[in-house]
Amino acid sequence: MIENGDLILNYLDRLGIEYVFGVPGGSIEPLYNALARSERNGGPKAILARHEAGAAFMADGYARATGKIGVCCSTSGPGATNLITGVANAYADSIPLLVISAQPAIDKFGLGAFQEGSCTGINTVAMFELCTRYNTLVSHSAQIETKLLQAISYTKSNRPGPAHLSIPLDIMRAKVEPRYGEQHLRAFINHEVVTSSQGLDLLLKYLTDAKKVTFVVGEGCAGAIKQLLELAEQQNWLMVTTPMAKGLISDFHPLYRGVFGLGGHESARDALLPENADYVVVVGTALDEITTGGWDTEAVLSNRMIHISQNSEHLSRSILAKACILGSPKLLLEQLFNWIPKSEKSQNVEYLSGNDGFPKYVKYRDKEVCFQDTSPVKPQALYWTLSQICPPNTYVLMDTGNSFLWGIHYWQTHNKAGSAENLFHIGMGFASMGWAIGASIGMALGNKSPVICFTGDGSVLMNGQEMTVAKEHNLNVLFVILNDSSLGMIKHGQQLGGAEDIGNELPKVDFAAMAHAMGLQGHRINKLSDLDDIGIDEIFKQQGPCVLDVVIDANEVPPMGSRMKVLAGGGGAAEGDQT
Repeated sequence: MIENGDLILNYLDRLGIEYVFGVPGGSIEPLYNALARSERNGGPKAILARHEAGAAFMADGYARATGKIGVCCSTSGPGATNLITGVANAYADSIPLLVISAQPAIDKFGLGAFQEGSCTGINTVAMFELCTRYNTLVSHSAQIETKLLQAISYTKSNRPGPAHLSIPLDIMRAKVEPRYGEQHLRAFINHEVVTSSQGLDLLLKYLTDAKKVTFVVGEGCAGAIKQLLELAEQQNWLMVTTPMAKGLISDFHPLYRGVFGLGGHESARDALLPENADYVVVVGTALDEITTGGWDTEAVLSNRMIHISQNSEHLSRSILAKACILGSPKLLLEQLFNWIPKSEKSQNVEYLSGNDGFPKYVKYRDKEVCFQDTSPVKPQALYWTLSQICPPNTYVLMDTGNSFLWGIHYWQTHNKAGSAENLFHIGMGFASMGWAIGASIGMALGNKSPVICFTGDGSVLMNGQEMTVAKEHNLNVLFVILNDSSLGMIKHGQQLGGAEDIGNELPKVDFAAMAHAMGLQGHRINKLSDLDDIGIDEIFKQQGPCVLDVVIDANEVPPMGSRMKVLAGGGGAAEGDQT
């Protein structure tokens, strides 16, 4: 007989999960007791976040880095409600999380128990309903193993996302005899969906004789990127990525035309227009605002579009598509490569750059700014410079706001192997400020590789306390703070949209000094040449976190044209996001 808390940890251990992110409290104490025992036995260990939202963000980053389930937990009441923003962010981005919240003892329900979150209190279980794939209160000890396995199943389904278990104190503490063996876990591994023969025949019908095709590569194509590159290279078909899939293809690939969508490139939109694409093949992504350039009906949302995804929800918005095909991108692209007649146009792949060091076929705006060493720092120059000098295995996360707008457009990816591992990450579905701070910690714990977190001063003032977790665990995370003493995306949006200039100013904060106060290494960067002065190459190599407080030029306007058109009530951007 073992306590239910130990049962949960045993399952997590068998799934190879190393960490549980959370903040303890009275009602969750039995799980933390189990975590203490687990750590002593070499199993999953507790990572103490500073706020429950940070715990969910860390679990999110860990899941992205490892492909495993990210696990976060909280006590009852406000602990659970604090988790919700991070859980909603994971839900929007289809990140597999197991979320465990506590409740007071079940016999105390309805009696005014401290921090009760059941249907007889402030119903936190109901609050999770719309941002989880599976959500339940464990009302009896005998339910816990079955419901845990159901939750695991939902997190790793073909519609991945968070699953939430709310467990009363007495049930978590109760002792049970485990009923299911090791073999039962095999049923909870995500299986690839095989495309129907009709779907494959339809795809072959359209693409066999197509002269010009452009792929729109989404984040769901990660496991199929090798197959997609082989097919595109053999047929000489163009490729663009969505913002969330930016890191899957080298910017310097001769068939790559950049990012389409928010923060993207004019060349990407050009590659999707009728004169350059008989068919637009969208692979592994939902057609939301950021992916479609504000629902651009000329470039993407037309009867030239063929939409492929393993996630049925992705296909639900493809109303105007020529065809919607449910199935594994990897399996489907393998079949296409084998069955489509080989093109004589096939070329040897040579990764190309112009004389200025930029990709030859991706159009950037204001490239000359990237070479300016001014004070304050041009954000374009900051992103371009760091992308040239960071180690090749560095994970890069871009926080909500100007951080990800500049990053999508100016950060350059150099991967040439067609790896399924995406080194570039943004949390754009729900776009929670401060997501990248927590997620970078989970990612560093999960992959033991260097991580760069680009964030803004507004995000740091919300969630900057989580940087102390990186210090506590000596993680190699470089926090790059874009410091313009404002909510930059709000400020520029108001200016571009002709709105009132209100609610965007922040106090002038010395984040380098703040880093020192928290025990982290910190440097104030007033111009790009300061990076050489602080020995940025050595900082990349060193163990432990570091903060770069970069004073950026607040007058530089990020590429947010499609977003402004949507806010103004119009359609997608006329020129990608170059406006």
